[in-house]
Amino acid sequence: MIQMKSRPLVTLVISVMIAAASAWLAFGSHGIYCDRLPSMTVCATLAAFAIALCFRQMPKAMTKPQKWLLAASFFIGAVTLFADARFVMKYRGLCSQLQEQIRQTHTPSK
Repeated sequence: MIQMKSRPLVTLVISVMIAAASAWLAFGSHGIYCDRLPSMTVCATLAAFAIALCFRQMPKAMTKPQKWLLAASFFIGAVTLFADARFVMKYRGLCSQLQEQIRQTHTPSK
């Protein structure tokens, strides 16, 4: 059995957990929920953290399986970051317009 340090495996688990949380937030909504945009932004930030963690651990990886785990972690983090950023940018304008319309209807007229 191959002896592996747990660092690359932990990084992979963190990346998968962030991706799962992001997918749950994005696909768990049936419609547009503007309340989820801050949570998606946090998931994107955590995905960027996972990518930075991969870059930090890459020089310490000695064996090919460790490097492949870090490459998989990097890929999962990059896809998560891209998808979260795209989701937030796509719905940010629409949510801003909806909030502005709600403010205009609730302001008392003088």
